[in-house]
Amino acid sequence: TALFRAKVLATDLDDVPPAGVAMARPKGDHAAVIRHGQWKLAVQGYLASIAFADTQVGRVVDALDRSPMRSRTLVVLWTDHGWHLGEKEHWRKFTLWEEATRTPLIMVVPPAVSKAVPNGTPVGATCAVPVSLMDLYPTLVELCGLPPRAAIAGRSLVPLLVDPTTHWDRAVVTTFGRGNHAVRGYRWRYIRYKDGSQE
Repeated sequence: TALFRAKVLATDLDDVPPAGVAMARPKGDHAAVIRHGQWKLAVQGYLASIAFADTQVGRVVDALDRSPMRSRTLVVLWTDHGWHLGEKEHWRKFTLWEEATRTPLIMVVPPAVSKAVPNGTPVGATCAVPVSLMDLYPTLVELCGLPPRAAIAGRSLVPLLVDPTTHWDRAVVTTFGRGNHAVRGYRWRYIRYKDGSQE
């Protein structure tokens, strides 16, 4: 916890507009965690839940690897929102900041599954560009060889699955509550709250 808490700045809300502070609710969960001395246990509990979930995913993947369906199964793994552990005096999700809006997204496409990714996804490759979960539907449509639908939002991630270093100049929008939006590009995040204030 000492290492974790070192990343949390006492002045972290000083440059955040009132609309952002209202989302963070520092006098809510964070104040209760501090008042009851539960920061270490709260982080420990969160990390334990992640370790447990990782173990269960590992069990499913191990079973798939032993299965005759291994070479014919497309795997897509993503999670719900991210989570704050005291950063910006906030716990939970429900903000437009990086910690609350970033999620893992893992895809494995064996060569036999899709003509769109003829050599399969590069094993162990990572891709740092932001994408939207709205991109999953058009990606799966293309991977499955189905006809695309123009009315669907999102963009197929197949080019990134073929080559994770592909140039991808597209920002991602996250909305929380009416009129509150964040735009995330490769290098920057911009937030505009419904009252016109910005980060």
